[in-house]
Amino acid sequence: MSTSETVLAVLVPAAIWVTVLAFTLAMLFALDDGIRRLRRLHQIPCYRCRFYTGSPYLKCPVHPIDAGSEVAITCQDYEQAEPSGLPSTPPI
Repeated sequence: MSTSETVLAVLVPAAIWVTVLAFTLAMLFALDDGIRRLRRLHQIPCYRCRFYTGSPYLKCPVHPIDAGSEVAITCQDYEQAEPSGLPSTPPI
């Protein structure tokens, strides 16, 4: 075996392993980013708000532009909706 064949016999498998490792790390970072994004999106309170309409045309009459977005996480007008099916008690 010549010197160039020996060098190639070492470099080619090393390059393949580096490529596989880089791909695996990229996939893990993408998975981590996706999990963080989902956790952030699950903090949006609109779907539990009493002002949420569920209509695709007007989701929230109070803040129609911010409804369902990350801006709505800090909504000052959020009020917990009453559970459906339970009778509401009148204020005393």
